[in-house]
Amino acid sequence: MAITITSTYAGELALPYIHAALLSGDTLAKGYVTLKEGVKYKEVLKKLSSANLVQAFTCAFEDPSALTLNEAVLEVKDLKVNLEVCKSQFAKDWEAASTGRGFANDVVPANFQDFLIGYAASQVAQNIEFNIWQGDFGGAGSYTAFDGLEKIIKAQSTLETTWATMTAENVIANVQSVLALLPEALVGNPDTKVYMNRATAQLYRQAVAALGYAFEYNAFKEFNMQVDGYDILVCPGMTTGTIVASKIDNLFVGVDANSDFAEVKVVDMSLTDASDLVRMAMKFRVGTQIGFGSDVAIGYID
Repeated sequence: MAITITSTYAGELALPYIHAALLSGDTLAKGYVTLKEGVKYKEVLKKLSSANLVQAFTCAFEDPSALTLNEAVLEVKDLKVNLEVCKSQFAKDWEAASTGRGFANDVVPANFQDFLIGYAASQVAQNIEFNIWQGDFGGAGSYTAFDGLEKIIKAQSTLETTWATMTAENVIANVQSVLALLPEALVGNPDTKVYMNRATAQLYRQAVAALGYAFEYNAFKEFNMQVDGYDILVCPGMTTGTIVASKIDNLFVGVDANSDFAEVKVVDMSLTDASDLVRMAMKFRVGTQIGFGSDVAIGYID
């Protein structure tokens, strides 16, 4: 079957594809951070704090400045994705899925073009997941699309600790050293979460199993893993050995997936050079920010 495709989706037409690419990583898909959509360039995050807000009654109007309004700026960056793949291999996979087992049991894209874009979206989602956390933080993956949460937390928070290694023998102590940094308002707060990646979470499972809780622990799902009463949120994009403690509403990711800038193009190169290659290009915007640096703690290997 000959397959020829050349399509462009821009603005709202690109929305289903860009959303799939941006929002299907675990951190965004599971709501582990606060998502700000439709950020074109910058969005100001209002930060309200107070001191001695409740006072003994008097007839006078006192301390009108008891509430302090500060700001943090969430800035997104223009990003692109350029992919070139061989059409024939993907065509075979799509035909097999459409006529075989997948036809009855799985949701298969109705056309080859959507099948290709779905592949591209899965690759973008993984890369965005890692950039959200490790962006410009100097990790092994060298993710540099934009500043990630780990870099921003390290720059803005004074609640920081380090360790030489992360192993099954010291992972519990390392996590507890991060929790010990939390301000009083976050200690024991059910909204406070502990963030780690899959490799670190596996070390934690091993540590708990070694303490004799293997049967009970192995019955747990990722979503209700806990340490000292705090939920553990497993984010694949984090650096191995890094632990963050924060409330979800203090960690922000901004995206722009439905403006005129957002675009998805699929170009069949056989129309120009007779090759069997297909080029895919995406444009979108993403950025990260935290609210209060004083309300997030981090520990990492140094």
